[in-house]
Amino acid sequence: MWLFAFGFLLLLPAIWYWAWVWISKPVRPEDLRTAFKRLVAVPLRRVQKERWLNLTVTIPDDAAWRRIRRHWGDPGYIITAVAPEPKNYLYCLKDLGINVQAMLDREPLSLQTAIHPPYGYSIDCKPAGLVFRAPPGVTIQIHFDVQDGPLRDIDLVVQPYWTVGTKDHLAGISLEQELHIKTVINIIAAAGIITILSAVVLFRRNRVR
Repeated sequence: MWLFAFGFLLLLPAIWYWAWVWISKPVRPEDLRTAFKRLVAVPLRRVQKERWLNLTVTIPDDAAWRRIRRHWGDPGYIITAVAPEPKNYLYCLKDLGINVQAMLDREPLSLQTAIHPPYGYSIDCKPAGLVFRAPPGVTIQIHFDVQDGPLRDIDLVVQPYWTVGTKDHLAGISLEQELHIKTVINIIAAAGIITILSAVVLFRRNRVR
């Protein structure tokens, strides 16, 4: 009985951890790529040749994004211009002669100026782009007008607008990865199960005797 009780105590951390995971559905390390993934990226050269471009963007609403919004909140989405080199450097839309309009269900969608760049990006001008918010799962129509200018190797992108608090979110997930919490929990749970099975075997042998 003592062996059985010890095995059950070993199982308790795993029971508590997996119950917490099942109830709270926390952000997983593999969700990070989803959280920072661009919804669309179009070479500016393509837009410059036609002088205009219409895009449709669907706001993500899969299981990963539901976990992200539940724990990190809805970041909103930024329309901006990203240079391939230097990496993660932004250009101001106004300096490129780009005008943007957005529609949701044939109604104009409010676009706010983004004073600060998204997390992980740098910029030498303001504003960093245009930000909008929209419900998960809807489709947004975005129209670009571009003035004459030299062809440039820049991408027009729409991506999640992560700013304040992002570093703290990432630090929490990094700490979990460094500590290998899931691995430790699973090892302890396996030891608990083996201990309980051993107790059951000993109990049955004693009864036979």
